[in-house]
Amino acid sequence: MSLTHLSSADDLVTKPEATRAGFLALAIERNRLATPLAAQARALKVAAQSAGGVERCINDAEIRPAILAAAGVSEKGRGISPKSRSEPPSRISWSAT
Repeated sequence: MSLTHLSSADDLVTKPEATRAGFLALAIERNRLATPLAAQARALKVAAQSAGGVERCINDAEIRPAILAAAGVSEKGRGISPKSRSEPPSRISWSAT
């Protein structure tokens, strides 16, 4: 088997310009993906501030899913069914039991 496109080990080394271009492309893509999330976070902050307190935020059917998502609580992990997603919790336990 002959590899005609490789003549030495130097052919396997990525040039600094290509490395920079790759990092730049990744940074631009991450920024593009993060922009809508940042806008959603700003909207959640405004909604939470106007709700008038923690209890109202937790029990508000419009704000609650966004707060849970922002806190990193997965619906699957909490056992939330599609039916109960919009229902306020009967009791919230913050203990790690």
